[in-house]
Formats: sequence, structure tokens, C-alpha cells
Amino acid sequence: MKFDEINKVAVIGGGGLMGHGIALACLMGSSCDVYIVSRRQETVDHGVYLIREGPFGIGRAVARNKITSEQADGLLARLKGTTNYEEAVSGAQLVFESVPEKVDVKMDCFRKVEEICHPETIIATNTSSIMISELAGALKHKDRLIGTHWFFPSNVMPLVEVGRSELASEETLKCIIGYLRLIGKKPVVVKDSPGFFMTRFINLFLMEAMCLYNEGVASMAEIDEMVKTGLGWPMGVFELLDDTASFEAWYHAHEYMQETLGERYSIPYTARKLYKAGYLGNPLYKPGSKGGWYDFFREPRPPADKSRKQK
Repeated sequence: MKFDEINKVAVIGGGGLMGHGIALACLMGSSCDVYIVSRRQETVDHGVYLIREGPFGIGRAVARNKITSEQADGLLARLKGTTNYEEAVSGAQLVFESVPEKVDVKMDCFRKVEEICHPETIIATNTSSIMISELAGALKHKDRLIGTHWFFPSNVMPLVEVGRSELASEETLKCIIGYLRLIGKKPVVVKDSPGFFMTRFINLFLMEAMCLYNEGVASMAEIDEMVKTGLGWPMGVFELLDDTASFEAWYHAHEYMQETLGERYSIPYTARKLYKAGYLGNPLYKPGSKGGWYDFFREPRPPADKSRKQK
């Protein structure tokens, strides 16, 4: 299959933080019909809301004159939300998976998808840490599984880290790279390993910031200000974990890397404390969360810098 033959894309977990952004990227970058599917109707509805009216959604693009209202209507006409896997996956040439970062959850998803889709359908997992070859154990057609590690917000950030296992076919790799380029992304292929490159690299930065905070070297606000002012990061460490609700994904990825790579990736007890207490970040992106790091420790956030303008 060639990337320009793709006319239907399904996003499993499309109601979530990363999934809805992947769906947005596919809608805005191609002419495909895009289906988002989650187990619960509330999650599907939440994903559709974020695609329509979220901080990086279609409504915002209209308000900023990036697209017209007529173009927005056309995009939304190609979007379908459902809890029915058969409806979403049947006939799709490409399936993106964006379910929680747990091996058993992802493998159950792949088994369900493979029962429905065509043998040539490409299945792309958004895992940030789990080895693709390990996940391929759930599939009969292991050659069609590829890793596509997106970054938040998925429809804005250009990088997609493509994890290719030894089992993936050359055709699968060429097709996914072609499609990602078609929708305006910059795919970079990396070797299949726990955490690939980006997660192993960035998670250690975040972990060290947690340890330094725990040791009293600097407050959260001071750490956030230093990485923004000194390193040019658009968001601070704790702002990133809180405002994008990426803490849970970070936590599960770190669990997996500790299991596969050793104690270098052990989770700081402060992070474990927050996770177990249910403080997973912004409830807009993580419904049911009680808040984030700043909320848990009742610390003031760094003052807004008006010189940093959002793009």
C-alpha cells in the first residue's frame, strides 16, 4: 500500500490528550476521513470537543484566521466519533493507537484491531517507551506494526519519532514516513529500544528536576523559570507536566524503563506520591485528575512573562 492511497484513518484512544491531536493532524493535513474511537462515549465526546473547541482545535484556527469557517465545516464533516471499533477500524488503511502506556492495554487493543482490519492495514503505536517488537507479539502480521511517537500538541509539533523494529517491513516504514510527511510532520527513524531516544533523553531531565526540588535546591517556580530563561524551553518542567497532563504518561514510561533498563530510571518517591494521590495534571486533558504538581504542593506558579508570546 502507498501512503497516497490512504483515505480512512482510525485513531484508537482518539478522545485523549495525544489521540485528539493526532486526529487533528490527519484531518488538517490530508483529505482522509478520520474516526476517533474510545471505550466510553464520554471520552469520545470529550475528544470531539477538544478537536472542535480545544486550545489547539479547529475553532481556534478559525479565530486566528488560519482557516475559514467553510474550511472548518469541511474538516468536521470528515470527523467521526464512536465507541464501535468495527465502525472505526473497518476499511481503514492506517490505524493510530494512543491508549495508556501499558503493555497489556496496548496488546489487547492490537488484538482487537487485527480481528477487524485488512491484513495490509498499518498499525502505528504512539508508545513513548515500550519496544515495538514486544508489542508486536500481540499480532499475527507483525510486519505492519510501527512506532510513531508524537509530541504535544500533536497537530502542532512537527517531530514524530518513528520506532522501527526488526520485524517491521520496508513497505510499512515507507508508507508511514510518506503519510507523516504528507500531513506536514518531520519523521525521524530510530532503533527499537526502551524509550527510543526522546523519552530516555527528556525523562531524565524531568526526573532530575523532581529530585532537585525534593532536595530543596530550588522551588518548582524557580526551576521552571530557569529552564525557560536559561535553556529557552517554551514551558517549565512542572508547567509541562501539569498543563499538558503528561505526568501519567511520563510515570508509566518511567516504570517500563526502570523494568527494562535498570535503577537509573527509578521513579522519585515524590512523583510516586503525586501519582498515587491522583494528581495527574490539567483536568481538561485528564478528566478526573485532582490537579498537578503546583496544586498538590500549594506552591505559586512563576509569574507570566508577557515578552513570551504564544504563537
